[in-house]
Amino acid sequence: MATPITVGERIVLHLAQYSKHSNDFDAPFEVSQDGIGEALRISRAHAAIELKKLKEAGTVTERIAHIRAGPVKRKVYFLSESGESKAMNLKDFASRQGIEISPLLDLKKCKGEDLWVQLNSDSRSLIAKAAVFRKPFKRSALPQTTVSLLPEDKEGMAELPEPLRASIPALLDKNALRGAHSFAADYWLKEGDYVERLHHLLQANRTMEAQMLLSTRGWQMARSAGPELLESLKGIGDVLPRYAKEVRRIKGQVALRNSDLKFGHQVAQEMLLTGDPAETVDGLELKGRTLLMEGKAQAALDDLLEVKRTKPSPLLDCDIAQCYGLLGRKDEALQLIESIGRRGGIEDPDMLEEVYYRKGQVLASINRSQEAVANFSKALGLARPGDKREIYKAMSSCYEKLGMEDKAREYSRKAIKR
Repeated sequence: MATPITVGERIVLHLAQYSKHSNDFDAPFEVSQDGIGEALRISRAHAAIELKKLKEAGTVTERIAHIRAGPVKRKVYFLSESGESKAMNLKDFASRQGIEISPLLDLKKCKGEDLWVQLNSDSRSLIAKAAVFRKPFKRSALPQTTVSLLPEDKEGMAELPEPLRASIPALLDKNALRGAHSFAADYWLKEGDYVERLHHLLQANRTMEAQMLLSTRGWQMARSAGPELLESLKGIGDVLPRYAKEVRRIKGQVALRNSDLKFGHQVAQEMLLTGDPAETVDGLELKGRTLLMEGKAQAALDDLLEVKRTKPSPLLDCDIAQCYGLLGRKDEALQLIESIGRRGGIEDPDMLEEVYYRKGQVLASINRSQEAVANFSKALGLARPGDKREIYKAMSSCYEKLGMEDKAREYSRKAIKR
């Protein structure tokens, strides 16, 4: 989308939108150097250089003003009388030449339909690909254009404003939309974000690859699963027999991670009906853990004790101890938890992290907060990068019970951060 309109002229067209505020006591942020740079997707330094040229040419005026809702004064810029004339001439020129003005200005103010009709095919392809991304991505992944169409931060990451991300996909036909998602799926493969790759594979109708991804990376993804992965798994549809067992196992884990009890029960029932002895046991364990999360301790205990007969594990013992604690059988809970520590032999750091976390949960439930904190701290020490909010929340609660208010607030703040 080549255009003879320069960056300086884009600034003139941008400022023309704010002429009515030229005499206001509080100036809009958009007429400051930072605001101009952000709106036009140029650096603050670039904006300052261009504004200096425009000021020397008498096209803009500069003054110091309060920025709306801001604590300090800043330099702000408005068009002079000659600047207003230049803006009018630029608009006339753009109209005669069929030049797209809206994309040159603030994308945040563009409506999807209005932007779309002004774009040529290459620019439409670029915006379509950008619109399907749910997270910031490297601007370098998409072709460069003469005029910057995508907001880009100092790290080179781009992200369309939310209104455009919501409206642009609806303007695409099925093939174009699938193509955009397919591009995003391949991008996230290179970046190693398998949750995002799964989402885009499914949207691109590349279901075989989605199922293969779950088979090879699903358990890794499930360990720090959030609502995004849960949403993808709920919409995955029919799964090939060779992948079905593993996908059901991952669905169950993700349901528990997100406390989606209805989905957990649904997956457990599917597992129980497969007729596969090993998966039946897994389904009973999932059912027991889901009942435990519902607070139905006795029903959960019955199922989990049945599972232990054929599939004992440290994690299962933690869940059984949790049931004992909820049922007021604190001595049995403590005895079982302590036996896990004596046995040792857990070499998998991921499992050990989970054991420490669940032991902490049990100890917290039977009012042994100090010991619970020690176990939560060990879990944090083993934790891989990812979402640790549940551990932080649990530690904050324990510190509050111990009367350590500063520590409780510290971990509460950590729990709020993503």
